[in-house]
Amino acid sequence: MVTHAEVIDPALTRELRRAILRPSLPAAASLPGDDLPDAVHFGVRIGQAIVSTCFVFPDPCPWLPERSPAWHLRQMATAPEHRGRGYAGLAVVAALAHVRAAGADILWLQARERAVPMYERHGFIGVGELFTDEEHTVPHLRMWQPVGAKTDEITPTIKR
Repeated sequence: MVTHAEVIDPALTRELRRAILRPSLPAAASLPGDDLPDAVHFGVRIGQAIVSTCFVFPDPCPWLPERSPAWHLRQMATAPEHRGRGYAGLAVVAALAHVRAAGADILWLQARERAVPMYERHGFIGVGELFTDEEHTVPHLRMWQPVGAKTDEITPTIKR
């Protein structure tokens, strides 16, 4: 039984991230963010198989530049046959714990529309409307969560 996510070598998560998030890229292709030296990758395993993953790295939040230090969560991916079992949530919980320990003030992300409810269950706040752009060809929502010392100053509200 899986009960947690762990810090993991990004090479072990690359194929899952590529297959879910960038299926048009060839196998073993590098992905945006693979070259970030401060990125911390998380993986949820069943046996030796990685079934869910994401990574975080220090990055200013474009819509809350005054909230610093900020960390960015990217490339959340869960194998289709393992969705709906809480594995993505385990990765998010591990990422939140890591950025809190690192002294972050906020963790932000751009969530695929279908993942918004999962992030909301984990305390993320939606900002603005769903959007698409060159990088995000399926609808996404900007989201964030206060995690640092200023957390008590925030009354979370969903803005959509």
